[in-house]
Amino acid sequence: MGNLILCRMGPVSRPYYVPELGIHLYSGEELSYYIYNNLLLIDESFPDERLFDFLRQLEQDKLEERVRRLRENGAGLYEILYVILQDLRYYSSAELFTFRKQLEQLSLSGTASRLKAKGDALFTRGKYYSALRIYNQLLTQDGRETGGRDFTARIWTNKAACYARVEDYADAMDCLRRAYAINRDSSLPEKMYLLNVLMGQDEVPLGLETVIDEEKLEQYRSNLESRRNLAQYQGKGLEAAALMDKQEPERTDAFLELLYRWKEEYRKNQAT
Repeated sequence: MGNLILCRMGPVSRPYYVPELGIHLYSGEELSYYIYNNLLLIDESFPDERLFDFLRQLEQDKLEERVRRLRENGAGLYEILYVILQDLRYYSSAELFTFRKQLEQLSLSGTASRLKAKGDALFTRGKYYSALRIYNQLLTQDGRETGGRDFTARIWTNKAACYARVEDYADAMDCLRRAYAINRDSSLPEKMYLLNVLMGQDEVPLGLETVIDEEKLEQYRSNLESRRNLAQYQGKGLEAAALMDKQEPERTDAFLELLYRWKEEYRKNQAT
């Protein structure tokens, strides 16, 4: 799971598999951690026979019975998730309160917004093809359910980002063209130019000749060069390089503040 989790009992023989993340859960603590930190990835199909089998292996027969009863009585997914976290007792009362507030906020959002958030969460975790499936599902829905033109354009833009991450630049370009045709977002022409560069074409994308003049093209090239120069820095060097765009005296003040913070971090590390 990426963190150390202390478990009260040994691992089960039949772990619970999470296909979205490609991981197996072996304990109640891991199940709690998954629910608490991946809420956007969990949908209505979660309380199924796989989950019930897992709860039985955890010797959580009463919890299994309670979740079954909640599902049969038509309880919502968020209520079921909260009950599971309560009964497994891995998180404190304060953490459960925070989780409850998150559930309340999500319940106020529309289905399309929650589905998009799931796609975005998958993208953040590097699951680009899974995110694409979510975005494609959204694009097949009725436009009235997806929040209008700007929402649809963002879905196409997000699809483009997925394709770009797997180096499918042609499909990424097609997605950006579709997004631009919907709402004419002024940030998209530069992204399309960058895709052209990735495909070995340092030129104005086809169809944008009237949008990108020579001055804009030179600005895009300059921005690209700045990104390339910045990419050579890592860690603290990247933090420092990011301050170079500031004007004096703000730049000097920012550097002094950064140095002070680094010294404080060093002192704390030495004390531990």
